[in-house]
Amino acid sequence: MSLRELLRPPPHRGPVIAAGGVSLAVGVALTVLRLQDTLPIGVDAALLLLPGALLLWLGAQAPNEQGEPPAYQSVLLCTGLPLVYGGLLVALGGALDELPPAWVLVVVSVVVAGLALWPAFARNSAISLLIAALLGGVAIEAVAGETFARWLLLAYAAALVLAALALRLPARRHAEVLIDAAGIAIAWLAVASGDELPAFFEVVVLGAGLGLVAFGALDRSPGPAYLGVINLILFIVAAARGETLFIWPLILLAGGLLMLGAGLRPRRPLPPEPDPYRAGEAPLAARVEPQHDRRG
Repeated sequence: MSLRELLRPPPHRGPVIAAGGVSLAVGVALTVLRLQDTLPIGVDAALLLLPGALLLWLGAQAPNEQGEPPAYQSVLLCTGLPLVYGGLLVALGGALDELPPAWVLVVVSVVVAGLALWPAFARNSAISLLIAALLGGVAIEAVAGETFARWLLLAYAAALVLAALALRLPARRHAEVLIDAAGIAIAWLAVASGDELPAFFEVVVLGAGLGLVAFGALDRSPGPAYLGVINLILFIVAAARGETLFIWPLILLAGGLLMLGAGLRPRRPLPPEPDPYRAGEAPLAARVEPQHDRRG
């Protein structure tokens, strides 16, 4: 048996392998954190990279079930990719107790995002696509300044939404996770701004919250709906600095009352149903006998 065949999880053992992978990942993380002052940086990086690469390979090699990734495959991918990401950060950053330089974050985020795109499309793994999209946002946040990052994150979120629209028919689950990533990007934009969120971005956060809730309700997708609620809470926190009803409270109160009124307005009664046809009164089209084919 070849090494590739050995590292291809059989479906009936997939849950056991995934459970072992999660236990291994937690153990590795604890080992590195407890012994970070004792072990060399190279050993720390290897302890993260080697199990991470193994779990990522197992997840990427696992066969789909009826075109969909089984649950154990998603678990393996979600466990392996963070270990690889952490190992590369340690290897290039050179420290565990300090934030790595911006260029390290950018390089590692782009590399691991590229790795995540492989199972995202080769194995139809939506969770891998979500990880790749989130790492793209991390790279943007690391490379841009505080003010410019807002605009880049906004543009990135818009690009994710457009990509989701393109994938909506061929890959519905992939489209949903891209919407999730866009919602997370807008939420992070609000969180990173703190108490200094400009009025334009307040509109962005509000619109994202309402749009995500509507998307989640229409598509019955809990993820976008939850993110929509989070964005709306962040908007409330950012817009609650004023002490009057001017602008936002008035707009939202008026808009809510108008929509409630439109939905609850008196309904016109429907026209009565037509009387049923009596015997011999069927329409002409219903009484014409079909012409039989006389050929042959």
